[in-house]
Amino acid sequence: MASGTNRSRAAAPASGNTVTDPLAPGAGRRGVLGLLGLGAAAVPLGALLTACSSATPADGNSKAAGSAPVDAGGDIEQLTIALPGSLSTLDVSHEAGILNYIAVLLAQESLLSVSPDGALGAGLATSWTHPDPLTYVYELRQNVTFWDGTPLTAADVVDSVEYHLDPANASQLAYAYSTVKSVRATGPHQVTIRLKNPYAMFQWTPTPSTLLIGSKAYAARHKGKLGTASALLMGTGPFRVTSFAPDDHVEFERNEKWWGGHVRVKKLRLTFVADDNTRLLAMRSGELDGAVNLPADRASQWERIKDTEVHYASDHSVVALAFNTSKAPWNDPKVRQAVAHATDRQGYVRSILRGKGEVASALVTRGQWTGLLTDAEVRQAYTAVPQYEYDIDRARTLLASSTAKDGFTEELHYPASGSQLGRAALALKEALVPLGITLNVKEVPLEKWISELSEPDRGLHFLWYYPTTGDPAELVEPYLDSAAIGSTNIAHYRNQAVHKDITEERASVSPAARGKDLADALQRAGADLPYHSLWWGQSATALSSKVGVKDFGTFFFIGPWATRLYPAGS
Repeated sequence: MASGTNRSRAAAPASGNTVTDPLAPGAGRRGVLGLLGLGAAAVPLGALLTACSSATPADGNSKAAGSAPVDAGGDIEQLTIALPGSLSTLDVSHEAGILNYIAVLLAQESLLSVSPDGALGAGLATSWTHPDPLTYVYELRQNVTFWDGTPLTAADVVDSVEYHLDPANASQLAYAYSTVKSVRATGPHQVTIRLKNPYAMFQWTPTPSTLLIGSKAYAARHKGKLGTASALLMGTGPFRVTSFAPDDHVEFERNEKWWGGHVRVKKLRLTFVADDNTRLLAMRSGELDGAVNLPADRASQWERIKDTEVHYASDHSVVALAFNTSKAPWNDPKVRQAVAHATDRQGYVRSILRGKGEVASALVTRGQWTGLLTDAEVRQAYTAVPQYEYDIDRARTLLASSTAKDGFTEELHYPASGSQLGRAALALKEALVPLGITLNVKEVPLEKWISELSEPDRGLHFLWYYPTTGDPAELVEPYLDSAAIGSTNIAHYRNQAVHKDITEERASVSPAARGKDLADALQRAGADLPYHSLWWGQSATALSSKVGVKDFGTFFFIGPWATRLYPAGS
């Protein structure tokens, strides 16, 4: 799909409407085929991983365009796939990085899912209703069991939600539940959630990025230890965790009793390999069957590996510079504008991404507005977002008239799993020299980089985000609302008009009104420049040519992605 067009997404259920599982009795073939495309993106969440331009491969294409490989039949005995970073826990409530989700979503499930086109779909809930602006009712799938054979009950769902409501648990996902008033089991297979006030984005809260269902009994037995090597997760998903060694690997075995049917992969090992060269060599030698989140600047090297296919997908991800607007010199708009004009965004996309992405004109891609704004309204909205093109002379003039006219020294860290961010940082470092700005660039482990985002005294960050829903509020609310300062608003950005836009959007029941409020917030923030968006990206995943993949796309990794792998024939 060409850049700037909206994806076709099912609208969210209106108040009083019911959404039913396409796999429920009586569902038509079209509905069944629609659900079989359940997917995942690479995240937070995000994360986890997977805009496109006419010069790049379409969603799901490998290095050679064509149809999906022939299914050879049978099962895959074992797969070993490399992640570009390590995990210290499998508990996403305490480490919600994109790589954590790639692992954990094989094992645990949510009430709702995210389909390949970004629409809400059924999960452990077969249907859900929204009878009034404050109430959400979920009908649970019956005959679902955890790996230990115990049945999934409404009490397990209630316990999983209440965990995030309890401040003592310090859940990183608690922000998603700030408007929840109560959660109750209102039947053996029914859960009802009541809100304190209307919140449009709550419809996405019971999806994989912010709600994973665990066993209440198991959680009670292993309180404080869940997700560690000594207390592995308990889930209902297609794979059960059999081994976890922090900073080394996590292993899975097929859940033979999964409600979703037969899975083609018997065993799966995710090994943690942070070094790009080491991963590349391991794939060449046959030690690996695949690798996710390949660095864009090196994907072509993977394409040349024998018997390997590289799959590209639009992922709606954004990379941006986040300026701490509460700290000098970044509290001076002219300093922020000067640095923005020193970023060669076109050059980054051309040279670093090798064309696998496009210059970002805002935090939110143009393809995330379906159901809220028309294509024409999206184009008009983005025309009004101020842009800061590469212009060193303009940058020099702005800095000379700023409070930092004599220059300054700053530090910019990037995660080891994001070499493309490192190359952009080094390019910016060089560009800032004529301005008298010294930028010290440093690579740090992914876990450290994530933890540093919440440090209030840092002046400059990279924002690197993979949306896990089809709603632009996923980025606008946490990063631009002053109410999120101290948590997700890493720019410490305050603008009362933007806060008002977001407050009204959150409570609105009108998609059109929500779209206008969110667009207004983006435009106002664009003028203030708390973030300078660099590019919207693509993800690249390498798999052995002996492994076929179905429905690879934007949200592939936001769900049990390995259930869509199969033995490929020649």
